[in-house]
Amino acid sequence: MQLSVVDHPRVLARGSPKPVNSFSATAAASIHVYKQQFRDSRAVPWAFGRKSLPANNARTLFRSETSELRCAAGKSEQSQQDVRAELQCQVDRLTNLLGDLQAATTWHDKVLALQNEPGIQKFFSTYRHKQLLLEELVSLSSEEVYTILCLPAMSQEHVLNAPMAEGTCFRSAVQQLASTLKRVEIFYNSIGGLLGYHRKCLQIMLEGSEQQTSQVEPSTVAAEEVTFHMPQGPNLAGPNGRQLAAESAAAGLEALPHMAEIYPLGGAGDRLGLKCEHSGEGLPVAVLPYCGRPLLESLIRDVQAREYLYFKLHGVQQMTPIAIMTSDAKDNQRRVTEFINNCDWFGRGKESFRLFRQPLVPLVSAADGKWLVPQGLAPILKPGGHGAIWKLMLDEGVFSWMYQHDREAAIVRQISNPMAGTDTTLLSLSGAGYTDSRSFGFASCPRVVGAAEGMNVLLERKLQRPDGRVEHAYNVTNVEYTEFEKQGICDVPAAPGSQYSCFPANTNVLYVGLKAAELAVRAGVEAGGGAALPGMILNTSKKTAYTDATTGQEHSVPAGRMECTMQNLVDSLAQHFQEAVPSERHGELNTFVVYNQRSRVTSSAKRKRQPGSLKIHQTPDGSFFDLMRNARDLLLRCGFEVPQLPEVKDYLDHGPSFIFLFHPSLGPLWDVVAQKVQGGSLANKAELVLEVAEACITQLHVDGSLRVQAHSVMGGSEDALAVNYNQIRSRHDLQLHQQTSRTLWQSGAANGSSDSTGRSAGASQTALPLHQELSNILGGGLLGGGTTHMPAYRQSSKVAGQRLVYSNRCGRVMFKNVIVQNQGVDWEHEGNIYWQHKVQRHESCTIILHGRSEFEASNVTIPGTRSFDVPDGYKMVVTAGPNGAVRSSLEPLQSEPSWHWKHSMGPNSNIHLQLEKAASSRHRDQLKFDAAPLSYII
Repeated sequence: MQLSVVDHPRVLARGSPKPVNSFSATAAASIHVYKQQFRDSRAVPWAFGRKSLPANNARTLFRSETSELRCAAGKSEQSQQDVRAELQCQVDRLTNLLGDLQAATTWHDKVLALQNEPGIQKFFSTYRHKQLLLEELVSLSSEEVYTILCLPAMSQEHVLNAPMAEGTCFRSAVQQLASTLKRVEIFYNSIGGLLGYHRKCLQIMLEGSEQQTSQVEPSTVAAEEVTFHMPQGPNLAGPNGRQLAAESAAAGLEALPHMAEIYPLGGAGDRLGLKCEHSGEGLPVAVLPYCGRPLLESLIRDVQAREYLYFKLHGVQQMTPIAIMTSDAKDNQRRVTEFINNCDWFGRGKESFRLFRQPLVPLVSAADGKWLVPQGLAPILKPGGHGAIWKLMLDEGVFSWMYQHDREAAIVRQISNPMAGTDTTLLSLSGAGYTDSRSFGFASCPRVVGAAEGMNVLLERKLQRPDGRVEHAYNVTNVEYTEFEKQGICDVPAAPGSQYSCFPANTNVLYVGLKAAELAVRAGVEAGGGAALPGMILNTSKKTAYTDATTGQEHSVPAGRMECTMQNLVDSLAQHFQEAVPSERHGELNTFVVYNQRSRVTSSAKRKRQPGSLKIHQTPDGSFFDLMRNARDLLLRCGFEVPQLPEVKDYLDHGPSFIFLFHPSLGPLWDVVAQKVQGGSLANKAELVLEVAEACITQLHVDGSLRVQAHSVMGGSEDALAVNYNQIRSRHDLQLHQQTSRTLWQSGAANGSSDSTGRSAGASQTALPLHQELSNILGGGLLGGGTTHMPAYRQSSKVAGQRLVYSNRCGRVMFKNVIVQNQGVDWEHEGNIYWQHKVQRHESCTIILHGRSEFEASNVTIPGTRSFDVPDGYKMVVTAGPNGAVRSSLEPLQSEPSWHWKHSMGPNSNIHLQLEKAASSRHRDQLKFDAAPLSYII
């Protein structure tokens, strides 16, 4: 009986601590058996034990050997034609091999079928680490053994042959490689696994670089005629845009209990060049510190803002399930998981998240189809595109998980685009899709001619069926900019002299009907492509720099990996009609678009701006510039006077003309914000930050810096709500706060000569994050003294596992006829990074609201550096004292807030807010002492 790896006893336990250069007696004996068998046979000096082969296997050997001869002949020539011939013979050989493997029903059978490949036998006849690899293969599963054998089978034996990095453990490297290749094998099983993936790469290379294959129709259907139409859909930026936006957003708000969120975070984000300050390691886009917090947190805040608005209207808290696709690129999976866990799952509970990991795939050289290998057993790997998300959702049970949460549709957002949550954009997209049970939708906007981004088009295909019938298939789709020439699309202006192209931009802000998507993916798996791997593309236009492990030489070569495009799932959702659909009815199709202003749909932060360059498109600098453009439009709607934004060069040199940032739960709809904030002004170079949901502002004028931070923006944790907010407040607590405030006044109020730390108010100081600044002023501990940003829900939740519960028990701020004057931001400081909201300040007025607290200022001018810290359960009232000095009083709150906004839906789908105040008579029965509110001048 001959031995083979697939049925050999496990001579080494998994994870065995034995050194890789030591062998057990059993393993050594088995190797001796192999050697003796090969000496006695005419076979190559290494195999997995021969068994009698069926006739088709014999033919396979003949065809494979013939292909080997054809490949060897091709290598003698260096012309492009010979290179293509070499690639073609590899494709032929892999096609034959995949055909033979179809008969294998188990991994054991696949290994037996694969081991007879001449390429594998030739490899092991010369492999210098044969004995080491043999022992490691014995310890692997049959599936993992199969993936290792695939390397020489597809002419990628250099992955095993190349020298390893110094100090690398052979065993660990083999196991890591096998684990990685196994995930590729499983994910691409619909096209033949690892072998099928590589074959597809070679096929696309032969067809031409950057070829896209949608596989939207079975092979039995031929597309006779293809026409591109302008997609029809509601235009939220049009003449009647505000009313359309209000109606569709109202529908989206009603659909919120049935919606989920999907975030593809698996991309490597190489163009950003984001690195850890301490280790120098590359970081994923999800942790980019945009506006003072990681991008991922910004997306979560947008979700919670919509949930909070639903709560204010209906009194019911919704918990939107969030599915996140990660990858191992730049340690993405670990970093994202740790970040969310450290934020205590954003107060939403671990069960409201579903993280699933995207496989990494090898980079293929555009010259010869070889994988790039900087060190042995470790090829360069990258994520295989965000289109992998659909099949992964099927494989990992994410569709089923969402159904368990009673979800029927989802919004898909890319992590690099923080602008999609602006105003009505996402709610309108949800409303347009869910109301009519549509299958797929795009949030779109104007596209600049020549931009490196795709177009949204309505694709019409006239199809000829085998029985002679003619059908017309329609679906809105995306055409990548690399495909324009192939598809016959000219990137020309929509009108003479216009800067915008004839078709709108694809933004990858998507609506997807879950059941339609799942059915399409299942059909794609059966068919070997389609929705399972939508829009397969091999982009080899970019060069990859690496050091070749074999030669030690540095190279920069065109290379790429096969990627799938997320939005092209829609190509498997076309509707078929016996007759052509009139253009006036194109807007009724199952696939759709919703239009809006570009800055309210997309402004991504996906690449680093080059030093000195004025090109800010798709950079964090450009995204923040658009954020301030939106901020200005919003403030104008609120009745504010706001300075014009500067030209790009002036913006890059000296910063924006103002900074206005706010928590999205202040709206998130601009019409809601405009009812909470009415009238005022921002002076040139002013800064206003409102990290609150509950605000009532009339005539607020900021000349300098004003920052408001509520610890409990939308409510408190479960445990916090269980606390009796009517508990007795001791006189000691009030006196302690009075003493702290007087200390601040004594150190900082004397003609603005010094701030609370004793430094000159006119001197430039390093502006720490808001929570750290106030922690230093107040003695630490209130907002956390570390430099790492932590969300408000984590700060107010000291016990892991607490839940954020939307309620009226949150921080509130009211300004009436208030002027804030100070020196504000040091706009000339070289260390300012505006898109990170990392700036130096001369002076600033800060208001901190702990738990359920309120701040109210009226008819007062607040000069210089000031810090107002309002304890949980108290209200601080600031007015003008004698000679214009600032007077502050502190009083305990009753069980309900002194004021709140009552939300209602109007007949025209506009949300109406009405300010309701508590009774003027304040009963203080819960207090054991009869003392007037403490007043003091600061």
